[in-house]
Amino acid sequence: MQPCRAPRAARTAMCLAALSMPLAVVAADDAMFFEAVPLVLTASRLPQAAADAPAPITVIDRQLIDDSGFTELHDLLRLVPGFMVADWAGGSPTVANHGLGDAYGRRLKVMIDGRTVNNPFWGNVDWQDLPLRVDDVERIEVVRGPNGAAYGANAFQGVINIITRSARTESGTAVTLRAGHREANEVAARLSGPRTEALAWRISASRRTADNFMPYEGESGEKIERSVANLQIAIQPTLRDELHLQAGATTGFNLSGVVGSLSDPFGKTRIGRNYLQLGWTRTLGPESELSLQYHHQDRSERKSWAIPFRGIDIPTDLDLDSRRDDLELQFTQRLSPAWHILLGAGLRHDAVKSQRYFTANDDFGGTQWQLFSSVTWRPSERLAVNLGGNLEHHYFSGKLFSPRAAVNYRLDHYASLRASTGISYRAPQAWESRSFETVGEGGRVLAIGYWAALPLQPERVRFVELGFAGRIATLSLDLDARVFREAYDNYIDDQACRFASGNCGFAAPPGYVGAPPSYSGTLNKSYVFYFGNNGAVTTTGAEFRADWRKPGWGRVVLSQAFVNIENTGLPGQDIDLEASAPDSMTSLLIAAELPAGWRASLGFYHATRMKWLNDGDVIPSHGRTDLKLSRRFGKTGRESEFALTLQSLEGDYADFHEGNYLHESGVLASLKLAW
Repeated sequence: MQPCRAPRAARTAMCLAALSMPLAVVAADDAMFFEAVPLVLTASRLPQAAADAPAPITVIDRQLIDDSGFTELHDLLRLVPGFMVADWAGGSPTVANHGLGDAYGRRLKVMIDGRTVNNPFWGNVDWQDLPLRVDDVERIEVVRGPNGAAYGANAFQGVINIITRSARTESGTAVTLRAGHREANEVAARLSGPRTEALAWRISASRRTADNFMPYEGESGEKIERSVANLQIAIQPTLRDELHLQAGATTGFNLSGVVGSLSDPFGKTRIGRNYLQLGWTRTLGPESELSLQYHHQDRSERKSWAIPFRGIDIPTDLDLDSRRDDLELQFTQRLSPAWHILLGAGLRHDAVKSQRYFTANDDFGGTQWQLFSSVTWRPSERLAVNLGGNLEHHYFSGKLFSPRAAVNYRLDHYASLRASTGISYRAPQAWESRSFETVGEGGRVLAIGYWAALPLQPERVRFVELGFAGRIATLSLDLDARVFREAYDNYIDDQACRFASGNCGFAAPPGYVGAPPSYSGTLNKSYVFYFGNNGAVTTTGAEFRADWRKPGWGRVVLSQAFVNIENTGLPGQDIDLEASAPDSMTSLLIAAELPAGWRASLGFYHATRMKWLNDGDVIPSHGRTDLKLSRRFGKTGRESEFALTLQSLEGDYADFHEGNYLHESGVLASLKLAW
């Protein structure tokens, strides 16, 4: 990351702040003082050095993205300590932090340039449908723990902020071609207009196909096709104002499902997704800024078939539509050398519609608001205290308040110790709060899938952590380490119940309801899935990340996490919760610069035995090794590149289900031409 890379006003403020630090802090080595100090934006919504952030944060920069050889966004999170990543053929890839992960990873907040992209129905992220590609990303900032104080409900296990390349940093044209194993083909292009002080723009587009999974003993297979287009415009009408416009669309299909299934047969699901983001920023002073942002997104799925029943075909589908409109205002002000404040407010409206999942054609969702604030007090040159909080009203959970308190103690200009504590929440999604999934005929309900018949409380996590973040300049080493404790309660789980006996595998929950009068249960043998607050666990652990770089030689990035989960809830809760994270997770990426413009990188990713919940299964201890060899050529600043990546040198492996959804090893070749 380049020094002082941030929005224009924030960049100016941080550079001035750095230059005004007392000389005593850096007098021992003036050269060290002028080295790049990476800035992060996501931990507290303010641009700051990572050593000053009130939360643990990992940055996946552009060079690391290139060296990894990954071409899918979710795979990049394998580089983050404590993060678990898996793909499966029945839905989107899933990501979790420190356990509690299942097919619908809905406990992480994911943003692109500050706009939330979680699905309003499932709460997860449709990673394969996001309207951008890895080539469009400048860096990814990952907060590795609860961050509700900054972003509210659903920043529950962490925050992932994908920051795209600015139109102001590029010009010219680039075309990328990729081809590999199992029909993995992609063609992409980026066109950036001539930059001026007042205007910069970029258009990008891509199309890709891949056979992600082959059918396995009658189970799911998956083939995808996606076309993506994006537009980004930056306008600076005055010295104090900056306007941003981003728009994009994704279209394509998934060919997936289970051969012979009545509920989701093998077939094609059409996907469509659109977004619009508008932003305005006014610089009020060296460290004072006012910003206003609006964004809209919508998504549609279309899949239909007929179920044979007593000589007739019953039409059914998995059609699902969702949309979101979000408005946010934020103000920051430096009150004095010791005090810095942030104030903000947000208003969001979510709506989802599906005849299948709600047994109605109405919109489900609602409007929520939030007020957030952060105050940083620096009583001395070394000590900083940050207090933050988010008060919101969620349409399914009512009012929630997420506080955080953090203390950072500077050891020197580059490193600090941190202690923080707080509370975060996860509000139930439309799927968990309002679903009534049925298949019917002639006024009769023949099958019920998910039925959100019981009231739910939001999930809650109370956390405390101690950490170190900074640079050991004499070793050219960036180090981030911490220990943590996260206590979860009101965990929302689904349970299979049989109407005829009331047997849910545990005592019938309070408020248990019987079958509707029109229910026959002919197609699913009287089973229904309920949601309930049925679990509490405490997660403890330690993690670190070491990043060593030497110009002219290369880079080594090592991440390690140790996690332990203990059930602390009532008897009868899911015992698999304790196994939902590996005891140990390791990632190691080694990149070496070679003669004549060549570069080689080796990535190793290992996790001990664990179990993905619900649709997942046990995953044995396993490792994956990727090798990339690349050569850049052409004009500096507009380099072209040829690359060859060998994925999973160990062979096929599973990372979501031991028996199904095997990832196959393969080879991927790419060619980028820039001018």
